[in-house]
Amino acid sequence: MDLKVIPIVQLLIAVGFMIIFSKLWPEFVMSWPAHELVALFLLSIAVIVGISAIVSFRKHKTTVNPTKPETSSTIVSSGIYSISRNPMYLAMLISLISLAYYLQHLTSLPITLVFISYMTRFQIMPEERILAKLFGQQYKEYQINVRRWL
Repeated sequence: MDLKVIPIVQLLIAVGFMIIFSKLWPEFVMSWPAHELVALFLLSIAVIVGISAIVSFRKHKTTVNPTKPETSSTIVSSGIYSISRNPMYLAMLISLISLAYYLQHLTSLPITLVFISYMTRFQIMPEERILAKLFGQQYKEYQINVRRWL
């Protein structure tokens, strides 16, 4: 796979940059309404999406290990996986958006965009190639019917 750093570490790197940049450049802090409440709401959604994804994988007895997609035993296309092909990464993204809203810092948006781009290029697309080889037409139909992110 093209992935050099596992997804959870990518998330932590993005979080670190958001926090560091918010401290380095306080002049870029905005004043967004109800920022704590909105951030908590978004974080709750992220947790629900992430847990739903893991539960679905466990229910179908397939791997949740992002470094070993070739060990997948089935395509999970029900539940949260009928809405997003990558709900675990979506949960990470929503948590970053939550932090960005909490910090109210303008540099958080570009960091979030870099996270999306990196994850798509170095994690999701290689996973998709492996799953297409493993499951053939069944996976291709799933790709047609369900969006990559949301």
